Amino acid sequence: MWQVHRNLISYGVSNMKAIFLSAILIFSNLAQADINTAFLVVRVDIENELAKIDTRDHLEDSLHALHTALFKISQHKEEVFKQALEARQDGVPLTGLTLTRIHSYLKIHLTILERGLALADAAEDIKDSLIDEKAYSLMSLSLLYHYNEYLKDDRLRFLLSRKDESYDLKAKAMKKAYTRITNRKIERKIKKMIKKGQLDEATVAAHVAYEDTWKKARKAFKGDFWKKLSTFVVHHISGGVGNTAGSVKFRKGTMWEDSALQQDIESKLKPMDIITEKTPFILTDRLIPGHFGHNAIWLGTPAELLEMGLWDTDFIKPFQNDILQGFNIIETARDGTHLKKLSEWMNIDEIAIIRRESKMTSAQINEFYAVLMAQHGKTYDFNFDVETTDRLVCSELLYQSYGDVVWPTESYLGRYTISPDNVASIIVQKQTPFKLIFSMERNEELKETFKDSIALAADLGFTHNGIDDQGENILEKETLTCVERIDTQGDKLKTCIKTWLRPVFGGQTLRRFEN
Repeated sequence: MWQVHRNLISYGVSNMKAIFLSAILIFSNLAQADINTAFLVVRVDIENELAKIDTRDHLEDSLHALHTALFKISQHKEEVFKQALEARQDGVPLTGLTLTRIHSYLKIHLTILERGLALADAAEDIKDSLIDEKAYSLMSLSLLYHYNEYLKDDRLRFLLSRKDESYDLKAKAMKKAYTRITNRKIERKIKKMIKKGQLDEATVAAHVAYEDTWKKARKAFKGDFWKKLSTFVVHHISGGVGNTAGSVKFRKGTMWEDSALQQDIESKLKPMDIITEKTPFILTDRLIPGHFGHNAIWLGTPAELLEMGLWDTDFIKPFQNDILQGFNIIETARDGTHLKKLSEWMNIDEIAIIRRESKMTSAQINEFYAVLMAQHGKTYDFNFDVETTDRLVCSELLYQSYGDVVWPTESYLGRYTISPDNVASIIVQKQTPFKLIFSMERNEELKETFKDSIALAADLGFTHNGIDDQGENILEKETLTCVERIDTQGDKLKTCIKTWLRPVFGGQTLRRFEN
């Protein structure tokens, strides 16, 4: 029952805020699903099985439906969690796509378990202890089977235990499932069933195989208190500092209320464009390391969204009135994730527009917007943790939405962060599909400077070192590579060589040592 199959069932696209609302259905059992897109996560057929779980009549058939649903989701476990486990092993952050996959998977799994618990309760009410205990046997085995993915890694357990309205996940939902379904009472009941021969051989063999996992599952959550406390303290201290600094503004931006400039910029923007800005007159901008201080995404106009077939989708419909009134930007600021007008955004001194020029399929575009709009309403992430999805900073909004992109990140105090400069630096990468469309700075003397990618790269700390064989600009950062050795007298000697780092789209970095 619990063998992992590599041939995946085809599954469909769903809106994260309503995981079982269908957006795109892929024909079931006809072809392998493309798990490289965010919402193709274990749906088709599982919904049909859940609908068969009747908590009033036909309990035997309902038990079979529960068995089938748990089996079908187990077929996807390895593929869904593969990249997450590899990222943890390699010491790199989970991509936005990987975070979407594992949260969507967990939501569907918990939904199956909720229906299973309802079935068990119904069986208990009519004194059908065998159905009740068999349901618990199936559910406990399913959770034990997911121990390595859900519980073994402290970081993954922490991420999956957090509340996230985008996936309709409640705080501690996973812990509550394990507490109810893998407690000592349930374990004893199942052992009695095994002794009485009430379970089939395959299920018995599986339970025997996971005999040592019961205790580990119960202990898994005990060390999480201090991590949660640390997160809580950092969030509130950082939030206090950020909110205070954010209220300190020395003047208005030099581009403020320039209607001609605003119209010119709007004419350049296309749906899904990244817009980034600099506001040196706000104290928070001076506290953020690097050149830029904020970024957001241009949704598009009603006409553009209609032409793309997005206007009447479940994820755009709730925002139609706002978009019609000119709220075409989605951003995450200190007051949360919301829509904004370009006229309000233009209280700035500098702006850059970045566009992904590689062609996306209709399904990929739908999924991009579904993820993007699901972030609406989330609060600000004063922990600046790119892997937590319940709260966001401005750059994390892009990290989640462009989930297939391996964005530049930095490690800080045990977490990975992404800054506006990290986002903008995507344009300097070798083989990047992201291009600089427009960049302009206007200083306090109202002098305007228009920048190309090389000039903007310099603002981001990169040096132009010629053109490579493919005709691309070589944009590199200078650093030192140092090696310590011990000489013949036993003294330590440190040798440093100037090193040039060139990022490559996809997460690699080329190193060049200067003689």
